[in-house]
Amino acid sequence: MRPVFTRRKFLAASALAVGAPAVLTARNANEKLNVAVIGVSNRGAANLAGVAHENVVALCDVDPDNAKKAREQFPKAEFFTDYRQMFDKAAKTFDAVVVSTPDHTHALPACIAMSLGKHVYCEKPMAETVAEVRHMRALAAKQKVVTQMGTQIHAENNYRRVVEIVQAGLLGEVKKVHVWNSSRPVGGKKLSTKPAAKFDLDLWMGPTTGEFFEVAVNPSSWKFAWPHFHWRWWWNWGGGTLADLGCHYIDLPYWALGLTSPTKAVATGQVTYTGDNTTPDMMRADYTFPDPKGGAEIALTWEHGVSGPDGGKRTFKGFGSGILFVGTKGQLVSDYGKYLVLPEAFAKDFKAPEKTIKPSIGHHKEWTEACKGNGGAPLCNFEYAGRLAEAVLLGNVAYRAGKTIAWDHAKGTTGDKAADVFLSREYRKGWELPK
Repeated sequence: MRPVFTRRKFLAASALAVGAPAVLTARNANEKLNVAVIGVSNRGAANLAGVAHENVVALCDVDPDNAKKAREQFPKAEFFTDYRQMFDKAAKTFDAVVVSTPDHTHALPACIAMSLGKHVYCEKPMAETVAEVRHMRALAAKQKVVTQMGTQIHAENNYRRVVEIVQAGLLGEVKKVHVWNSSRPVGGKKLSTKPAAKFDLDLWMGPTTGEFFEVAVNPSSWKFAWPHFHWRWWWNWGGGTLADLGCHYIDLPYWALGLTSPTKAVATGQVTYTGDNTTPDMMRADYTFPDPKGGAEIALTWEHGVSGPDGGKRTFKGFGSGILFVGTKGQLVSDYGKYLVLPEAFAKDFKAPEKTIKPSIGHHKEWTEACKGNGGAPLCNFEYAGRLAEAVLLGNVAYRAGKTIAWDHAKGTTGDKAADVFLSREYRKGWELPK
């Protein structure tokens, strides 16, 4: 019988964690942080590399084959396939946890960690559902732990320069933003055959109800064996392209315009690819945000499966995916690494403002240094990132509800029972989130 993170052990450990400080007190701030990493392949491998400058003491991955390289790199780290077992047996050996699992298993390990007073770095979009994101944000504040969401582009210089331009008012008032991404899901056919994966699929399912199913994934440049990576194209485990990439791209207008929570969202889309998948490959979500300065509302449109705004009717050379700020004086289009001021007549006399946002020490290092008490809170802490992730996921709620939804952030409801169903999900018994 597999050892589990029992209620008795959890309550005992939580009691010890009450009043846990936000920074380490047991060691010198210059000493290395003891880190546990859950999910160590693909995106997890990149996050593992991001914290490799610290002391990696525990590794966890449901698929031992995917963990071979990480285990060779950190031979002294204790290895687990079940993160509940890791918390049961090794929680006293680490100060902080990195969560790089699929979306459906973000919330539980992150919340167990925070409940034990551990600092948490969690991949975007923080969790699978709006309710989980809100729970994580509240728990992080309650436990006063250091958090960071994995939106690595936030630490790059290009986003900083764009934020400076927008906040300096050089584009005039910005009341409309277009965000688009050309990426599309990879289709697949559900099979009734025995699963090919050799690892514990019940453990991989985690909190998710229902039965695991095998899928024959259509050929693509993303060559991962099912269910790795391609889980994201099914509502069972992920949120499609919007959940996959929305936090990266919508992060820029969120930061530049100081956005908080949308008041309204509506979304449409379609599945045009061959497959039994449930997430759309073409989608448009329109959000309405209050102006933090008290002016007129700000409209933000997300589109994926297209190469430009308005269904691809408008394109910008070199920006197959991007963000367009529409100001009363001028416009600016940006992606991860570059930006372009428009139109040409406006750009002719344009002069970028002085650099006021200092360079990042690195997205992961912002977090690890803050855990040790060096510097302030990471920029993508759960207070900021939670609102961003919540807004992104509300686009999927509107799409699945098939109607325009209102959003009451304070109450955490759309005011519509049929739409509110998509804010949360059912948990398997024994996999519920700690309070």
